Amino acid sequence: MNYVNELVIDNKCKQSTLKDKILFTGVGVHNGRAVTMSLEPANVDTGIIFKRTDINNCNNEVKAIIQNVVNSSLCTKISNAKGVSVSTIEHIMAAFSALNIDNVIVKINAPELPALDGSSYEYVKKIINVGIKTQNKKRKVLKILKKVEVKNGDRFISITPSDDLSINISINYPETIIGHSEYFYTHSQHNFINNLSMARTYTLYEDIEKMRTAGLAIGGNLNNAIVVDKYKILNPNGLRLEKEFVKHKTLDCVGDFYLLGMPLIGNINCFAPGHNLNQKLIKEILKYKDNYKIEYIKSDSNSDNFFDLVKDENSSQNITNVA
Repeated sequence: MNYVNELVIDNKCKQSTLKDKILFTGVGVHNGRAVTMSLEPANVDTGIIFKRTDINNCNNEVKAIIQNVVNSSLCTKISNAKGVSVSTIEHIMAAFSALNIDNVIVKINAPELPALDGSSYEYVKKIINVGIKTQNKKRKVLKILKKVEVKNGDRFISITPSDDLSINISINYPETIIGHSEYFYTHSQHNFINNLSMARTYTLYEDIEKMRTAGLAIGGNLNNAIVVDKYKILNPNGLRLEKEFVKHKTLDCVGDFYLLGMPLIGNINCFAPGHNLNQKLIKEILKYKDNYKIEYIKSDSNSDNFFDLVKDENSSQNITNVA
C-alpha cells in the first residue's frame, strides 16, 4: 500500500503551515499514559506552539524554542514560566524541520507526545497527506559565522560555517551489534524522508530495568523502539534501515536544532550526541552574536523540484547489517 501518492514542492523561502487539522493517538514512551494530540494550522510568525488541553487555564501554552527547554532524561522537554511542560517533542520537531513547517498549534491532552512507532514516519506521512500551505511571509535562517563547540567527556558536537545544514555523526556501543557507526547527512525534505524519517529510537536491553526504576520507558515496547541485547536485535522484523541506530541519532539532532525557531545553516561534526549536548550547542551559539547571523532565505533553483516523498510500505526490507 502506498501511503502517499502526491508530490509536493520543497518551498524553503516562505513560511508554511498545515492545510488542515491532523489527529494522533497513542501512549507516551516514558510515562505510558494514553494521549490524544492534534496538529492545527496557525498564522504566520506563530511558530510551533504546544497547548495542553488537559489544563484549563490561560497558562497552558508552551512555545518550542530553546529558551523553554528544561533538563530531562532521554528526551527533549519544554516548559513555560508556570511549569506547564511537554516532553518527547524531538521526533515531531524533526518532521516539522524537514517539511519546512513554521507555524502549527499542537493541542495535546497529556504531558508527553505519543510514541507512535518511535520515529518521525507517522508525522511525515500524515502531514504530507493533509497538505502543506505556503504563507505570504518570508522565512529566516540562522547562519553560522565561526566554529562553536561543546564537549562532555569524550562526547562532543561542533558547528562550522556552511551553505546548508549537514551532520557528520558517529556513535560507538562496544560489544554490541551497534558497534562503531558513522553517517553523513545533508538536510533536505528528500534526504530526511527517504533516509531518516523511519529510523526508530533504540535502547539496550540491559538498561530497561534501570530506566523503568527511574520512571522512564514505561510505555516502551518492541512496537515503538529497537531493543538490542548485545549482538541480537529483539524486534522480530529486525531493522528497517541500514545504519538505523546512527540515523536515529541524526534525526534527534535535526529535531533539537529546530528549537532555534528557524532553520540552522552550518556543518555539524559530532560524536555520541544526545539531547542535552544538542541543546547546549544551541545555547552556546546564541551566547555570542558574532557566532551567527539571521537572514532571509534566498530563492534557489532547487525550490521548485518535485519528488516522491514516501516509499511504498512494502518496498522497505528488513536489514540487520548496521556496520
